[in-house]
Amino acid sequence: MYKACGKWFCILLVIAIFLSGCRTDMKEIQNLNYATAIGVDYKDDKYFIYLQVIGLNSVAKTEGETGSAQTSVSKAEGHTFIDAFFDVYQTGQEMFIWSHITSIVLSESVLNQGIGNVFDGLTRYYEFRLTPWVFGTKEPIDEVLSTLGFFDQSVLETTLHNPESSQRQNSTIRPIKLQELARDVFEPALTTYIPYLSISEEEWTNNMEPESKLKLEGAFFLRGDSYKGSYSLEELRGLRWIAPETKRASILVPDKMKPDFLTVVDRIRFDVKVKELSEPSFTASFDMEGTIGNQLNGNNELIMMQKDARNSIKKEIEDLYKLGVKDNVDFFNLEHLLYRNHNTLWKQSGKTLVLDDNTLTNVDLKIKLRHTGAFKNKIVDEAD
Repeated sequence: MYKACGKWFCILLVIAIFLSGCRTDMKEIQNLNYATAIGVDYKDDKYFIYLQVIGLNSVAKTEGETGSAQTSVSKAEGHTFIDAFFDVYQTGQEMFIWSHITSIVLSESVLNQGIGNVFDGLTRYYEFRLTPWVFGTKEPIDEVLSTLGFFDQSVLETTLHNPESSQRQNSTIRPIKLQELARDVFEPALTTYIPYLSISEEEWTNNMEPESKLKLEGAFFLRGDSYKGSYSLEELRGLRWIAPETKRASILVPDKMKPDFLTVVDRIRFDVKVKELSEPSFTASFDMEGTIGNQLNGNNELIMMQKDARNSIKKEIEDLYKLGVKDNVDFFNLEHLLYRNHNTLWKQSGKTLVLDDNTLTNVDLKIKLRHTGAFKNKIVDEAD
């Protein structure tokens, strides 16, 4: 009995040894193509796909290793988004891994065409996740995907892949993920926006030579699948005061052309209520706290400084609303509030809300400033 068991054990051991030497379909990780970003453009009735692929040595370097980060960008085209996607495989050399994509870049022409086709393609394949950041751009997409971070760091260390880092220090346009954009686009009566990036060579140099860096330039706005237009950061200065994602924002008072001091606001509470139902109108209220970050003149009257800060912030908010009335863009999402809280009235109005000067009847703003200069920790309340 023991001899028989020993015989079978030897046979199984030999089989195991030979099987372990058989060829499998497993690939060495360094021989795979790791896609980290996708760019989509639309022109001449065709979709153009740009794929950003990085080498592992760009992410994980051994001690003492130096060298420039390596980034490759491919271009493919097709009559549909999926058709263009499959064209990428023709020159891929090795298998693509799609689960590491952390950013999607859309051109303005894609938004004009409608992003339903792109959504459908990205969400059907199981390896794609719904967590990549989504950006727009007016720049050539291949150049956006090729722009590196500082000190030969990989593209993963840029705003394109890690927008939250800078957002914590200076909130301007909130970043958005694919799953959040899908939720907003398919939500009735909701206006949403995608940050759009440009390439700047004006701010940074490397050894006295201009160095390209990605720059947040503004936002593309959508109502459902309908593209409403693009706006610069200057035009959208009031948006930060109504965005719940805003962590910290600064403003020169009374304005940046003739500033007296800088105010940094680090707490914002914002609420909108329906005032009248027969002809829908709304009121907006704000409660803010902040500090005086820098004085540019000798004015030490804290109450007046606080009043000036309130007036400057209120002007930015009102200017944003006026821009929305002019272009019929619901920056404040007043229609969505009507849809949520007074759905019958929203349906009676034709499932739309036409903005005019009387739709937002009042903006009430209260602010509390903590003076960090001559009157350290002194707090004064001032309200409308």
